[in-house]
Amino acid sequence: MATYMQGALKTGITPSESTNFGYAVFSQSTTATTTSDGLAVSATLTLQAGSQIISYFVDTVQDEAVGGGTMTTIPITVGIAAAGTEYMSSTNMVAGGRAAPTLTTAQLAAMADIGSNTSVVMTVDPNGTILTTQGIYRLTVIYSPKS
Repeated sequence: MATYMQGALKTGITPSESTNFGYAVFSQSTTATTTSDGLAVSATLTLQAGSQIISYFVDTVQDEAVGGGTMTTIPITVGIAAAGTEYMSSTNMVAGGRAAPTLTTAQLAAMADIGSNTSVVMTVDPNGTILTTQGIYRLTVIYSPKS
């Protein structure tokens, strides 16, 4: 059973709107699975407007079978729409594991306050076909609602 809360959840020693408090931290996860035809697939999370993305992880849940088609790279991006790079530039995940992106100043600024862009979209776009075992990738976003 889940509890529903709306708005920012704050905690602190002395109730105040501007000092001595912190915001609660939440997470959401979603997965995307490659397809045999090698077309791009996306998975979307919806965050509260004005949230701060503290961090995110893109993990390989299941390795794809390399050599069972024409694919040699599996670029993954994270942004506000399919193939967007507002939060993570194209990162090749063909080797599996966890993505270790280098974030730009612009990406960090976008994460600091998502404004009204409430969609966080992971796009997996292999450069060819994957005819045997498909790759499964999980996006986990750690964020704090601020409004």
